[in-house]
Amino acid sequence: MTEDEFRSELAAQGYGEPRNAEFEPHADGELHSHEFSAMAMVTRGEFRLGLEDETRVMGVGDWCEVSAGTLHSEMAGPVGATLLVGTK
Repeated sequence: MTEDEFRSELAAQGYGEPRNAEFEPHADGELHSHEFSAMAMVTRGEFRLGLEDETRVMGVGDWCEVSAGTLHSEMAGPVGATLLVGTK
């Protein structure tokens, strides 16, 4: 998916204006949840979304949606990662 396509999808699904989220190389976040839903697309590097039963490895152009209250962890590959993130 392109960045323009992702921005259109965010708007269509009622997400707010996206922001960039930066992850350091080999970042390994704790399992947590948010009070909001988020859609994110990788724009640089490799991002790993850890869920209770799987870890999803994503590269540039890949995207995911995490519903409010979902337990997850946020990790990055060896060069770090940049994501474009919208929330609602």
